[in-house]
Amino acid sequence: MKLNKSIALVTGASSGIGKATAERLATAGYKVYGTSRRGGQTGQRSFGMLRLDVTSDDSVAA
Repeated sequence: MKLNKSIALVTGASSGIGKATAERLATAGYKVYGTSRRGGQTGQRSFGMLRLDVTSDDSVAA
């Protein structure tokens, strides 16, 4: 089986530049995983959201 799907991890994807970047990558065909300290909030997105605080060792380890 050959898989050629590109994957992107975007931090700060709940708003602003991070959200715009994640949306653009998803539109371009990437499988996007967005992260933010607040996790998935309500609203329509074309990508999945994960809770992650990159300044917290415990959060990153989880």
